[in-house]
Amino acid sequence: MQLAVASTIQIIEKIGTDLSSPDKKALAMNLLSGFYDKVFLVVDIPVVPNVLEPIIHKYVKAFLMVLVGASIDAMVTTFRNAGIFMKKNYTTGGINI
Repeated sequence: MQLAVASTIQIIEKIGTDLSSPDKKALAMNLLSGFYDKVFLVVDIPVVPNVLEPIIHKYVKAFLMVLVGASIDAMVTTFRNAGIFMKKNYTTGGINI
């Protein structure tokens, strides 16, 4: 999950230069939610009846999306502190390093 989050936010940071930070996070959340839907919803849980699987997947996804949101915030902060992402200075239009 962490690798998917890190890769997604790095790609969005490179190509989404005209997006605000909240827009970038929303885009990342949508992409990762779609990834979950495509990959994990088709996984069969062996001991759970098929009738209950959608309910379990729903709650697992909700929990994972909370973790993804927190992971995005933590990774962006880490990338900024490490100098991978530069923080924008919106008052002067310049860039702070």
